[in-house]
Amino acid sequence: MAARNDGIVHDTEDKGWWCLHGERLEHAFIEICNQRLSLDARINPDKAANRYVPDLVVDGRLSDLKVQNTPFFLSSRYDLDPGRCVTFNRKDYERYCRLYPGIDIYYWVEWTQTTSRFGRVPYLAGIYRLAFQRLAALIEAGAPEHRYVHREGDSKGNAKSSFLLRLDDFEILMEKTGLARLETTSIYANN
Repeated sequence: MAARNDGIVHDTEDKGWWCLHGERLEHAFIEICNQRLSLDARINPDKAANRYVPDLVVDGRLSDLKVQNTPFFLSSRYDLDPGRCVTFNRKDYERYCRLYPGIDIYYWVEWTQTTSRFGRVPYLAGIYRLAFQRLAALIEAGAPEHRYVHREGDSKGNAKSSFLLRLDDFEILMEKTGLARLETTSIYANN
């Protein structure tokens, strides 16, 4: 993996590790929502019986959390600013279209890596929200789709492609830009 990006905290192909890591982050996200954003957030009670249901309920709405701490530096190949671009897996798009079209999607972004061999972006930390119906409309209107060449033949359940979305199309709930890190949102503060 180092040949692709030695700034990643863990192997991006180790889906099991990332799922466990995501569960820890869900609890930190809930705390930020409840204490800083005046949102009523909690773990989806249906997760106790089915780990595949969406992660959260926020203000009474079914919600899913996506966490990104590494910019998708290659988004510049699609004429998108890597510092303001997030990825959304095709498999999640297809699943939500079928099962959860009314869900809200939250992105918790903190660029813990701001440079790579593909370029540099300014530091960014924030929490962003978009109704899935709006997100789906962006995809259907032609959001670029990046195929992961290194995942061809993957049998671990990793996404084979992702759509590239502009954070500027999301509702900004909290955002910090520039050089100073926002301590209260640091993804790795308690890990």
